[in-house]
Amino acid sequence: MPVYLYEAKTIKGKIEKGRIEGEDENGVAAYLRKKDCWLISIREENEVGLNADIDIFSKVSIKDISIFCRELSYVLNAGISLNKALDIVGAQTENKKLKKVISKVFDEVERGKGLADSMKKYKEFPSLLINMIAAGESSGNLDEIMNRMSEYYFSEFKQRQKVKQALTYPIVVAIFAFIIVNFLAIKILPMLIGNIVNISGKSDIPWPTKVSMGFSDFVVHNFIFIILCIPVIVILLKIAKKYSFNSEKLDKFKIKMPIVGKVIYKIVTSRFARTFGMLVSSGIPLIKSIEICGKIVDNKFIENSLEAVKEDIKKGSSIGMVFEEKNIFPPMLTQMIKIGEESGNLEDVLKKVAEFYDEEVETTVAQMTTLIEPLIIILLAVIVGFIVVSIILPIFQMYNSVSNSSFILHIADSYLNSL
Repeated sequence: MPVYLYEAKTIKGKIEKGRIEGEDENGVAAYLRKKDCWLISIREENEVGLNADIDIFSKVSIKDISIFCRELSYVLNAGISLNKALDIVGAQTENKKLKKVISKVFDEVERGKGLADSMKKYKEFPSLLINMIAAGESSGNLDEIMNRMSEYYFSEFKQRQKVKQALTYPIVVAIFAFIIVNFLAIKILPMLIGNIVNISGKSDIPWPTKVSMGFSDFVVHNFIFIILCIPVIVILLKIAKKYSFNSEKLDKFKIKMPIVGKVIYKIVTSRFARTFGMLVSSGIPLIKSIEICGKIVDNKFIENSLEAVKEDIKKGSSIGMVFEEKNIFPPMLTQMIKIGEESGNLEDVLKKVAEFYDEEVETTVAQMTTLIEPLIIILLAVIVGFIVVSIILPIFQMYNSVSNSSFILHIADSYLNSL
């Protein structure tokens, strides 16, 4: 159905603006009259053209989702109806894109749709959140569910921030090294080595100088191409991630890699433990919970392994035994699942496991950063040192040639004098 932007006056004389779906303008006007609103102006959304305030380049972050869940939880807990709560939260939301999406959801809820059903069509809302809201609506504890989701997404946000902060310094050093090397290759090397070649000739140049000359020529002649390749590679990686081009073998390799693989594996383990515990405690069926977790972990290898787990549980096997047999996650998580299953306290056990692996991720990233920093500095020192040597060697070679020539001339002159 087409979407219309309208302006209407309420029975109290207040002007309201909004966005609504309808078969035609008459249908929208009839719907508004039922709400004691009289239409002032209306236009189809696709007619707005360049004036449409569409935030193409903005995105909804995990932090935005966490804040949305927390605010909605507070408002619902205060006894305010869902419609009014969405209106209040939407007005307070700073992210423009999320504000527009909440407004669309509000319009659909106003027409009698459930919150989860209204959110399904908008990719800004994660599938986990939608499933949890559906569970909250059916159980009548939506405010509690929103509070849990707020804590969940805030924990995810904190984990990502810690990883980013730890990797900031190595990335800055790497960028600085890239700039220095390119500056030397473009500005310094052509000037110095060009003069040396003119004096000594190409046949007498040492091999390090020839390597530096080749590198300098390549960078100078392909500089624009090199600069353009960087954003192209970044865009291609984002497209590959968005459209799930990653294969199971590649994702398995990611968690098996030395150093970096440990971090990825611990992040996946932490994410699974936190999500699985929350889903089970919220009344989501076990099979559905495992299916959702498979999509949340963001690893095709783990997702396919969880599919096999799901099939075994359908046959009647216990959760802990299946995880132990499949050996998908570290033994600690497997044993804690068995303990939680036997004690009937699976949620608390998995929450503690998630917290443990969050700390492990932070420690491992800090250790990895400690190793990466000196390696980058050493690599930069080696590159700059090689360039310096490639400049100094032909200078020494010329000096030796000049010294040898002077010595020969001195011998010849002494011999002639003796005659």
